[in-house]
Amino acid sequence: MDTLKIKKMKRIAFFSLPVIMALFVHFIMPFSFSNLIKLPVMLKSGDLVAAFVDNRAYGDAHKARYNGISELRHKDQDSTLFVPFYAGFNLEHVWGGDVLDPQFEPREYPMHLKKLSKYKVSLHQDELPLSHIESTTTFTMVPPHYIDVSFTYIIHDDTFFKHGYAGLFWASYINAPADKNIYFQGRKKCKEGYHCVKAFSTKHGLKSGHLQDGDTYEMYAEPDFNVTLASHYSEYVYKEPYYFGRFHNMAFAYLFSVPEDQILRFAQSPTGGGDANPAWDFYILNPDFETGKKYTFSVRLVYKPFISNEDIRKEYKKWKGEE
Repeated sequence: MDTLKIKKMKRIAFFSLPVIMALFVHFIMPFSFSNLIKLPVMLKSGDLVAAFVDNRAYGDAHKARYNGISELRHKDQDSTLFVPFYAGFNLEHVWGGDVLDPQFEPREYPMHLKKLSKYKVSLHQDELPLSHIESTTTFTMVPPHYIDVSFTYIIHDDTFFKHGYAGLFWASYINAPADKNIYFQGRKKCKEGYHCVKAFSTKHGLKSGHLQDGDTYEMYAEPDFNVTLASHYSEYVYKEPYYFGRFHNMAFAYLFSVPEDQILRFAQSPTGGGDANPAWDFYILNPDFETGKKYTFSVRLVYKPFISNEDIRKEYKKWKGEE
């Protein structure tokens, strides 16, 4: 092979996708964000104060490539719930079963944060270049201790999703709680009778996912699939779509309302945000989606002093209008 051809191949290798991604994040992304709102956007309602962010860094601690809620405080707990470097309700992965490269596509590209009112912000991301997903998250503070979240997305092209479904994953990095478990109404797969399950994963990617009772969908994943929290399952199934964790004297709960055309699964890691910092996560699967169609689901976040497991169940029932 002559010298000219070798030089040409080296130039092509240099501009491989990972290199282009790195150049974009470090040199182009800051200019893409230059006309956006100053971070963080702080909202206060009832007992809560929350800081909302896009994928930019701010201050001395919060790092780039994390979005959603960077700080969440309650009048009865002055420590922020989320790890200061990272965020909660952070849109992390989009996948279709193949190994991801880049692994964190939604975190690599700009998001557009907008304050809609005294109690509401939106976080929009234009169509991503690989997965072709466009999304908008709306956060609404509701007194005394709620944040209502609406997530809407459109898949503009199905080329990326080769195995009949789309997966989307959200992470919340919890700030060194004494109790790393998550709790939900469920049971062991081999046993009858529901109870409050205390679930713990001893290692990142080990027994990390919790399916709903009756969820039989077989999600395709390559042997080396690198979103391990979504491809390794526990021995538990959950009954109703809510779960919570405990942070000092507080309870932090997700209450979900997901249409039947999508599948909700819980996930957790003991060290997702560092050795002392678990990740309390979830993900959505959309089998047989239609390109160009708008999909949505809703979540109520509850952050209040812990009373009991039954109190969280009552919060879910009240929100659903069942109590």
